[in-house]
Parts: sequence; C-alpha cells; structure tokens
Amino acid sequence: MFPAWKRRTVFAVGTLVVGAFALPGAAPVSIATTSADCSSARVAPGAHVKERNEISQAEANLREADLRTKLAKAPISAQAGGTVQVVFHVVTGNNGLGAISDATIAKQIQVLNDGFAGAEAPGTAANTGFKFVLQATKRWSNNTWFNNVDDPTTERQMKSATRVGGAATLNVWSTNTSYLGFATFPSSSSATSKTDGVVISFTSVPGGSATNFNLGKTLTHETGHWMGLYHTFQGGCTTTNDRVSDTPAQSSSTSGCPAGRDSCNLPGLDPIHNYMDYSYDSCYNQFTPGQNARIQSAWTAYRAGK
Repeated sequence: MFPAWKRRTVFAVGTLVVGAFALPGAAPVSIATTSADCSSARVAPGAHVKERNEISQAEANLREADLRTKLAKAPISAQAGGTVQVVFHVVTGNNGLGAISDATIAKQIQVLNDGFAGAEAPGTAANTGFKFVLQATKRWSNNTWFNNVDDPTTERQMKSATRVGGAATLNVWSTNTSYLGFATFPSSSSATSKTDGVVISFTSVPGGSATNFNLGKTLTHETGHWMGLYHTFQGGCTTTNDRVSDTPAQSSSTSGCPAGRDSCNLPGLDPIHNYMDYSYDSCYNQFTPGQNARIQSAWTAYRAGK
C-alpha cells in the first residue's frame, strides 16, 4: 500500500471541487484555502492532512439548503438517468509523458458505465440509468498543465482554455496530479463555470501504474462527486453522515478492502464496497439506491438541459 494516497474533495459556495489520490511517496500539498472553497483528502490510515478546501459540515449544510431550494422549483423528472457526453482531455508533459491510448480511454468509459449501471454487483448495486458516451478526445502537450495542475491558478488556466460544453457535459482531464483525482460538485454556477469537471491521474486509468488503483475506478468515484455525492464517511459517525440513508455511517475512510469493518456504533457495517469510500479499486462495486436518488436530484437541479 502506498504511504500517502489521497483523494481530494473541494467545496465552493459557487463552484464545488472534489476528490483526489496522491502519487506514491508524494508530499502532502499545502495550498491556502479561502472562505469559499474547501476539500477532504485521502491519506494514510490514522492520518489526516488538510488539503485545499476541506468540506465542513456547515458548508455541506449550505449545499443541502441550496439543493432543496432548486428542487422546489424543478421537481425530479419521472424518467431516471440520461446520456452524458464525455470530453476526455489527455494532457501530456515533456517527451509525451502521460499519453493514454484511444483503446485505454474506451476501457475507462466502459468502467464508468459499468459502475453507474450497477453491473459489478447485480441485484445490490443501483442502476442509475445514466450512460456515458465519449463525445471527443482532445490531446494537449503542455508540461506546465501536466505537472502543476494542483496549483489553483494553473488548474483554472488549463480548464478555461480547454473545457467544452455546459453543465451536462463531463469534461475529464488526465494529468500528473499528485492526487488520484479531484472533481467539482454540481452547483448553481455549473452552467457557466469554466472549471467544472474531473481531473484524474494518468496512472489511475485501466492498466495504469497506480498499484491497487489502476482499474479505472477513480473516475467512477470522482464522477460520483460531479453528480452530487459526498464521501460515505462525510460527517463521520452521525445519523446524517453523507445525506444518504442506505450508506451506513463510518468514522473514517477505508484503506484496502477490510471485510466486516465497523467503525461506528450505529447500524450497519462500513460500506467498503461503495464507490464513494476510499477502498482499493478491486473492492469497489456499487452505488446504492439512496445514492442514485441523490444523483437524480442533483442532476435535475443543476445539470439537466444545461
């Protein structure tokens, strides 16, 4: 297991960014936060490193209030799911480092579709009804973007120069981020945001070099954030935790795939197989029906038709 793998979740009152894993041996990134932004990180067991923009419960409460307001004006459609156009940006550094083949991108999109269709745990996992279709692959040779995307200024420059479509288009950038991935949450500004989307490490795609995290499920996790889901351990051992009733509360993120883990004195074992925990890729196999309901709500409120 790597000493400092982490995922980042970033929250902004106007624009929300989430999710990331750090590369093996990478030092924790120290980035100043603002009152508008916050994030949680995946780190070694028992450790906690505050990354840029960690989401507090107070900030999560603000998001929940905004979501309720939006849904009151735009009730959820009876038709679940839909087609999501994906624009995959392959960012490379010097000498083509980070290049990803079209075949690997196709496998990555299939992994994403399997996760949202509930194909990995039939009868248990939710089928969200969403289908992800590759609209375009764009390739960018830019060493600064490739290696410095964790810097907020570089991230904004890269995304502003390359992002395609509106709130309903999933833009994915593969880079040399020190995280496995990070993403924006849906928000009132998603339709006009220049930074909306998901960033993943090029090592996390199917067949990549990120040991235990190279089956392509980082993108599934980060897209879960992009669709409105918190980590399953958001809020810790509380009855509200991640705002989903069928994901049992857990005190902290999971490392590996520990069967029977039960970190809270509340009903249910930790949801170690859930895509929104921090388990190994091989352990992931499901979103729950409750998470699907939340995905549908957030899609209706912030992304549908935009």
